Amino acid sequence: MTLPSHAALTKAELLDRYAKGDRNFERTHLHDIDMQGVSLHGCDLSESILTHVNLSGADLRGADLGWADLSRANLENVDLRGAILTRADLSNANLQGANLLKADLSLAKLDRTKLSGAVMPDGSIHQ
Repeated sequence: MTLPSHAALTKAELLDRYAKGDRNFERTHLHDIDMQGVSLHGCDLSESILTHVNLSGADLRGADLGWADLSRANLENVDLRGAILTRADLSNANLQGANLLKADLSLAKLDRTKLSGAVMPDGSIHQ
């Protein structure tokens, strides 16, 4: 069975759809886009390709990022409280100062991920 390819979206398209109430962006391809400070609270970005995306300072509370490729993404100071990051690839990502309180990081790939100052799912601060 062949899975459909990831739909490429621009920042403007994604934010326009989000503003109109769409929260389903499953299997989206957003490569090397500056999404700094955006609010995507509660959206579904599961199985998406988000490599090299700048999401620093973004609001991703309660977002579904399960199986997403966030390798090399800038997630500095991002709010990921309650987010689903199950099996997400966060290798080489910058999560410094991120809020991961009650986020699900089960089976997430965290190779060479920068986590200093991040609030971890259990409320502890990563050193």
